[in-house]
Amino acid sequence: MKRERRTIREAARHALLGVLPCMAAAATLPPPFWTQALAAAPALEASALAEAAQPSAAAVAAREPAFLDVIGIPEAWKQLQRDVTGTIAIVDTGIDLKHPALSGLLTDGVNLLNEGRPPQDDNGHGTAVAGILAAIAEAAESAGGSASWQAKLMPIKALDRNGEGDERHLADGIRYAIDHGADIVVLSLGLRRDAPQMREVVRLAESKGVVLVAASGNDAATFGGKAAVQYPAAYPTVLAVAGADGRKAQGNSTGGPEIDLAAAWQVDTLAPGGGTTVTSGTSMAAPQAAGAIALLKAAHPDWKPAQLRETMRRTAEDISAKGWDRATGYGLLRADLAVSAEEVADWREPNGSRTTASPFPIGTEVSAAWYGKDDADMYVVDVPYEGRLAVQATTDASRSGGVRPRLALYPENGTKAIANVGAGSLKAEWKVAKGKYYLKAEGSSKSGSLAYRLESDFRMAPDEMEPNNTALTAYTLSPRSQRWTGNFDTRGDEDWSVVTLPRAGTLKIVVNPDTTRIDPAVTVRLASDDKAEETDANGDGEPETVTLTHAKAGKYYIKIRNAVTDKPEPVIGTYTVRMEYITPDEDPNEPNDGPLTATTIAVKAGIAAKGLIDEEGDEDWFRFTLDRNQELQFGLTGIPSGTSATLTLSDKQLQSLDLWSSDPERSGIQAVKSLKAGSYYLKVEADHAFRSPYYELSVQPKASGAAFGDTAGHWAEQPIAAVAKAGWLRGIGPNVFGPDRRLTRAEAIAALVRAAPPDAKGAGARAGALRFADVGRTHWAYAAIAEADAAGWLQRYDGRKLEPNRLLTRAEAAYYLAKAKGWKASLASRRLFTDVAANDWAAAEIETLAGKGWLSGYADGTFGPERTITRAEWAVLLSRLL
Repeated sequence: MKRERRTIREAARHALLGVLPCMAAAATLPPPFWTQALAAAPALEASALAEAAQPSAAAVAAREPAFLDVIGIPEAWKQLQRDVTGTIAIVDTGIDLKHPALSGLLTDGVNLLNEGRPPQDDNGHGTAVAGILAAIAEAAESAGGSASWQAKLMPIKALDRNGEGDERHLADGIRYAIDHGADIVVLSLGLRRDAPQMREVVRLAESKGVVLVAASGNDAATFGGKAAVQYPAAYPTVLAVAGADGRKAQGNSTGGPEIDLAAAWQVDTLAPGGGTTVTSGTSMAAPQAAGAIALLKAAHPDWKPAQLRETMRRTAEDISAKGWDRATGYGLLRADLAVSAEEVADWREPNGSRTTASPFPIGTEVSAAWYGKDDADMYVVDVPYEGRLAVQATTDASRSGGVRPRLALYPENGTKAIANVGAGSLKAEWKVAKGKYYLKAEGSSKSGSLAYRLESDFRMAPDEMEPNNTALTAYTLSPRSQRWTGNFDTRGDEDWSVVTLPRAGTLKIVVNPDTTRIDPAVTVRLASDDKAEETDANGDGEPETVTLTHAKAGKYYIKIRNAVTDKPEPVIGTYTVRMEYITPDEDPNEPNDGPLTATTIAVKAGIAAKGLIDEEGDEDWFRFTLDRNQELQFGLTGIPSGTSATLTLSDKQLQSLDLWSSDPERSGIQAVKSLKAGSYYLKVEADHAFRSPYYELSVQPKASGAAFGDTAGHWAEQPIAAVAKAGWLRGIGPNVFGPDRRLTRAEAIAALVRAAPPDAKGAGARAGALRFADVGRTHWAYAAIAEADAAGWLQRYDGRKLEPNRLLTRAEAAYYLAKAKGWKASLASRRLFTDVAANDWAAAEIETLAGKGWLSGYADGTFGPERTITRAEWAVLLSRLL
């Protein structure tokens, strides 16, 4: 039941443009008898009825809504010579049957939710939709033309008082309209998925000559680029209407390849009870287009739905990007231009070459014509993913002279046609990759013009892990953090993968779709556990996350499906999976919990032993031997922030010689001690256990003449001294370098600009404005950051924030250095580190620097791209530039 409840909430948020999924069969509908039932129905409360009685139809009409002028309704009425007749069905929440501005326009309809009740609007949405058509009808009188509105509105209640319904009622509503003589059907509603019932009734409408007009959806504000045109607007033979703000695109309106045109987003319209209201959405745009089609149909009563739709497209006013665009389609609805337009067989001419090719978005239709012998039209098709592009061609066989249309597809930069793998010339199909293509449609006519129609369809190619729709065919993953992309290319597709974890740890799966047509549901379970629950906490277009904090070692199955229905249709779109497998580090020196099992450590500069305090009370013991008296430098680094470590020095008899403790705010210990020849022990302890990162313990002869007091004997003493002498990296105080202090982005950038100055063009950038809003001109590193950004070193940060005080990660360090050196980063032939996937943002830079010997990973095969680095580590990297 959880699925129904979530979908209902989604529907309510999107102005009735989210219909509850339901796979029930279509019902046989009884004849309507709501007219009689209305007379016997209880009246509204007295107070409401009194308010409703005040406005008259004339008073409402006196305030002519602004949208009428925007879409050219008054001028269209002036030009029209015939009355507008026929029936427009409104499949919605019903209509206020007693509204004074509507009652005279209504014909019998039906209440699909309660057959014994009239289709009275108990929400207000359907009345608002009807109010727009009423305004168009009333505009005939003020326009002063010869034509009048004689058409009727058919109320079909398919949504409840909350504006919610199901697929069955929506399909039944369209079918009822078709069966009862509707000429146009307004659908200011929709669902985010394809459905067989819906496709079937849309095909029926086209075959019966009924025009369907639908709203595209209001998802763009919430989902941005993920928002996909809703169904039934997404079907090729349904006029898909988006919203416009005056003569520009409306940002909340859902766009996509299926958009035909746009109409006013915000309108003055009618409210239940006899009043008026201001409302907005593509729900309000769709009836404007339906009204314009009613006027156009009056001008050309013999035109078929395809001709009406094509005329609406060609007469739309281009208001956004030149030509067709995803936001407004062919432009703003213009009823006046449509009504005055004469029949044109092919308004896209000339389009016989690539330079003049007409747009043909996927999932849409094109109506055109060939003139004479061997005419050819060219269309440009943008393919969003790898898959199969199909185009169906239809024409009048009686006038074609037996010459079949010839369809050929060419790559953007190629002259050789792609092989047709379809059923023939009328239904061509090609395997395509993401990109731009040119479609050539050739044909002949005996005389005059020969009209033809093209309809396109697209099917995703199977993702790289297919076939993997069962546990038996699950794709095997390596046990490491990684990302991959999948899709649902077949009906009911489920994607399974399997991973065997060698060690216990944390397993996290995040699935993020790129379209609102996908509602990801995720199941992660041990192979031995068949009772794991599916995770589907969020809705369409939203990510899902499953985290197993204490995942045991063993085999795990991961199942990902599209939860919009139990058996969803194929989807144009993908999802991305981020899998994180995090295991606690293992101490390579264990067992070394006492002097008898102490690990031997070399007394040598640049050598360090790694370890972990992996449980409370853990002690790590090390042993070293001196063959002569020496002054030694002891270093303990890598202690996590907030943890205090203790380093105890003992002689052979385990008598304590010295003890040093670290400050919880610092990352380690640096100490100097003179010792005689002999054997000694070092004991490492901490007040908190930590499993990552490793600490490093070093014992080395104290060097003389250190550049800083706190770098004497440090493993990076020599590189620090070298870069300090060059003036690239400076101390943090008098005689203090802070080798184990973490480095910020600003510090790293400033040092790198000193070490590898950008060219003169980059240096001149310091005078210009910096794009990062969080780095003001008074910032100490402003000039260096400006130079680095101008040189292209900071392309990784494509927004307005740099966060200069954020600690630098190992991945960022690799990226900075590769940019500064001007190296062309490329991936190695095989993965060098288990935690750096090929599609990680800095993978190429990390593997390039590793291949040149500039960077290395850890003993466990990881690189630790998100670990922060110290000033000492940055000094070592900079020293390679000397």
